[in-house]
Amino acid sequence: MRPFLPLLLLATSALSNPLAPHHQKRVSGTSIVNLGNNTGTPSHLASGILYGIPDTPGQIPGFLYEDMGFNYARAGGAQVAAPGRGWIWGVAEYTNRFASALSNYKTARTYDANFIFLIHDLWGADGTQNSTAPYPGDDGDWSSWDAYLTRWISDMKANDATDGLSIDIWNEPDLTYFWNAPQAQYFQMWGRTYHRLRTELPSVKLIGPAFAGQPDASNNWWTGFLSFVASNASVPDEWVWHMEGGGGDMEGAYGALFNLLETYSLPNHPINIDEYGIYDEQVPAGSAWWISQLERVNAIGLRGNWLSGTQLHDFLASLLSKPNATTSSYSATAGGYFPNGDYQVYKYYNLNMTGYRVGSSPSTDLKLDTYATVGSDTVKVLTGVRITTGTWQVEIDDLSAVGLATSGTLNIHTWSFPATGGHFGEVDGPTDLGWYEHTYSGNSVTFPIYQTDTSTAYAFEFLRG
Repeated sequence: MRPFLPLLLLATSALSNPLAPHHQKRVSGTSIVNLGNNTGTPSHLASGILYGIPDTPGQIPGFLYEDMGFNYARAGGAQVAAPGRGWIWGVAEYTNRFASALSNYKTARTYDANFIFLIHDLWGADGTQNSTAPYPGDDGDWSSWDAYLTRWISDMKANDATDGLSIDIWNEPDLTYFWNAPQAQYFQMWGRTYHRLRTELPSVKLIGPAFAGQPDASNNWWTGFLSFVASNASVPDEWVWHMEGGGGDMEGAYGALFNLLETYSLPNHPINIDEYGIYDEQVPAGSAWWISQLERVNAIGLRGNWLSGTQLHDFLASLLSKPNATTSSYSATAGGYFPNGDYQVYKYYNLNMTGYRVGSSPSTDLKLDTYATVGSDTVKVLTGVRITTGTWQVEIDDLSAVGLATSGTLNIHTWSFPATGGHFGEVDGPTDLGWYEHTYSGNSVTFPIYQTDTSTAYAFEFLRG
């Protein structure tokens, strides 16, 4: 690993520091960190990506994967150069998509990252298919789907590509964009595919349903799916859905899932949110907010990808840029990569937030959220406001749990993570905003967050006692 930023360097400037005194403003809400609530070892659960990996091995330098904690990839050859439209257009078009996905799989495994194979993309239902494109089981005919699975299973085994592998049996079938066939046909496809893959690839995780909509007892895709898998003995190894609607929160979604699982007597398997965050949220503040949300419920998370064409297979899902990225001279195979501001949040999250996690809660309006760790000598709190401006507070409770006095003065070191230049702008590290002194009592310290833009995240650090 490359070193990130020096910890606790003495600085005195409070310029632009959100802890520095401002005119009194109305506080929108408070996010609370409980230092006495040890929630386990950090494993940077939110550091996965949807596509974003070039098909040419080594095109992105290895340290850019390593520093951001890359641990999950999800791909299936979508939108590769022609001919590459997938199985439904012929074997040659399948072959090119498979080569792309296999290359991405190998890159992921190079960094010990797990890989989710999108077999619907390889089939050809990636959203670019035309209105007459076939779906598995049309008119009761499963022959093409069965032949496709035979070929794919054979190719995966031949390439020794099952280690660290999960399979999303179908992506977002609750959207006609990806599944324009009857719901009952989808359930039948799930059951047939699940049992075949379980038999022929017994070590591989089968995950789903990868719905676009979050769990909801009034959603007949969710209730229908859970009823079906309970009766069909085809329960996924991980419960998967997507959080890309620009609303919702993980505690609410997880609570709804838990209640549904109880209703249908299904196991509480791990959660994988293998697409999270809309494009506007892919800035430091939004990413810090999502990291906090996912870590709270121990959910694996993969960043959504809102690019298309060859750019879908580049930029680590909008964490990197390179020369000519936004011009007509853009080249999918060019190098020269550099990080953007969003990348720096994941780098800090991976390299600096070590030790053990502690519990936190978002502000009551769900706009401010925090993720916190306690290291051997330093407490670190990452904060993000969900793409809005205003004034919030962070409250840190149970200071004595990390050896501090229950009252006194606490010096807090602040870093900002700006989004200079947007998604394609270069940001080489966070900005050191210096130290600010707080007098506190009652075993708790509270300080304001003055969020004056919609993109900047902050980290706060202080020494243990």
